[in-house]
Amino acid sequence: MKTLFLFLVLFVTFTGIACPFDGNETFAGALAPGVAYQTQGGVASGNYYSINVSCGNTYNFNFCNNGGAAGWDTQITILATDGTTQLAYNDDACGLQSNVTWYANFTGTIYVLISQFNCNNLGGSTGATLAYNMTIGATDPSFNLSVSCGGGVATVTGTTGGSFAFNPAPGDGAQVNATTGTVSNGTAGTTYFVEYTVCSNSSIESVIVVDEDCFTLNGNAQYIDVNGEDCIQLTQEINNQTGCAWSGSQIDFNSNFSLSLDYYFGNNINGADGNTFTFQPSSSTACGQNGGQLGAGGIANALVVEFDTYNNDFPAHIIDIACDHIAVEIDGNMLNGAPYCGPVCAKAGGGNIDDGGVYEVEIAWNAATQQLEVYFDGALRLSCGGDFVNTVFGGQNMVYWGATSATGGLNNEQYFCPSTIVILPSELASFNTICNDKSEVFNWVVASESRVDYYQLECTYDGSIFYPIERIEAFGNSTSEIYYSTTIFNDDPKQRYYRLKIVDENGEFENTDLISGRRCAYSSELISTVFEKNNLLSISTSEDVQLTITNQLGQVILNDFDFRKKFEMPTDGVSKGVYFVIATAKNGQQESRKVILM
Repeated sequence: MKTLFLFLVLFVTFTGIACPFDGNETFAGALAPGVAYQTQGGVASGNYYSINVSCGNTYNFNFCNNGGAAGWDTQITILATDGTTQLAYNDDACGLQSNVTWYANFTGTIYVLISQFNCNNLGGSTGATLAYNMTIGATDPSFNLSVSCGGGVATVTGTTGGSFAFNPAPGDGAQVNATTGTVSNGTAGTTYFVEYTVCSNSSIESVIVVDEDCFTLNGNAQYIDVNGEDCIQLTQEINNQTGCAWSGSQIDFNSNFSLSLDYYFGNNINGADGNTFTFQPSSSTACGQNGGQLGAGGIANALVVEFDTYNNDFPAHIIDIACDHIAVEIDGNMLNGAPYCGPVCAKAGGGNIDDGGVYEVEIAWNAATQQLEVYFDGALRLSCGGDFVNTVFGGQNMVYWGATSATGGLNNEQYFCPSTIVILPSELASFNTICNDKSEVFNWVVASESRVDYYQLECTYDGSIFYPIERIEAFGNSTSEIYYSTTIFNDDPKQRYYRLKIVDENGEFENTDLISGRRCAYSSELISTVFEKNNLLSISTSEDVQLTITNQLGQVILNDFDFRKKFEMPTDGVSKGVYFVIATAKNGQQESRKVILM
């Protein structure tokens, strides 16, 4: 009978709290637990007692042992003094009787409410004896803080039940969960200090946030190593696979941006089926259908740029075309019906892209003109306009972005590398930046120009998403050196990296290597410049420091304990990826900076 009634209670009576005050409870006095067990006789249903507790101690209340007993079905609820906030609860620890143990993570007053089963506080059952005691506990605030994508994860090794907070507060939008200690929304390369407090005792641990632009892998997607670079394999050379990878940071379609990825479409020109570059507001776990749907078909509210390597038309070449092609789809179906834009051959001369080559794909969005441009190996192949925020994303401007791929009855290995191909054109003699008070001055020298239209200064935080900063018109044609300069003011607290996009009269372009911004608005910082050239990483600081360089896993690549202002580290033989430069001054001041080695 009781089991059946319990199910009724769970679905009808309980609403997220065991037994709160309901107006029928009766105050029965104050209890003062000690180390030895004490008992309180004459307990009736609906009686509640007040107890003054001390942080760090553990309290036990029971009808099971140490003198506790009852002839009716009991429930024990420990409540805050508002009578509704549940701190602990037990029913049926021993037969029909209850036994509850609670650790005090604060000093103050609590209530212990005794109810008959089904939270009956009407006082109809009497004569029970409550046993209670207190265990004096040590408060150990020790914990570990391990690095995670975009933040850190705390693991309490001492006393649980405390609270977490930044100390000092970073002021850059990063957040720490007060209960779990999880650090999120952090700036890559920044060191955060988290304090854990238990009963006025506290300890502090630090974590250096790794690149916030991490990927969530779904389906058959997995990380692989390609010549020392971390890449994401979407499908293996196996039939009927589907792989999806979404960036950990959303992108804003109300702002201009460009995205660059290196794609590998396979090494079988008779294989299938291709990759996509997809934007969608649904979730970072979305993954579509296999085969000709390319892993994107069926994803709700998706804007899909497809790179199709198999002709699925039957056979009129109206929807599909014979060459490996690019198209834009918005209806969630890659197979049936004409695409929104395209198709066009991926290569200007037609042919295959699943030929064992690695191709640079760039997607550029202009928010003002609502124009999406698709570049393949530096050449503009497709331009597509539309109010995608309202017609595709359901009014959401912040969307997930990533890559999908699939195989069907035929297959190919298909992967992408979430890092930008960077080329230093031989005509560009130098590209650097200096501070002029709080502003940053970018200078570059061109040994010669031929049909150059303009230079676009762009910034990035992660090496994948690039934001346009300023367009500088080119001289055009010259066989002698030309000097260019532009000045910007940047008070962005996040570390920026810059490149020049050199665009010719046909719209084709090349990108320079990345250089690190100097953060001129923060002139008090320790690290002044960080740049890589000719396989040498050079670092300068504003005062004498010791230097440590680690990878994303926290493994030390370089430890230099000599205090000075200039450091160099050879990068030949060092894997591509994200590293962190940590400078420590003589006064203990510490600063870190993210470095992207390309």
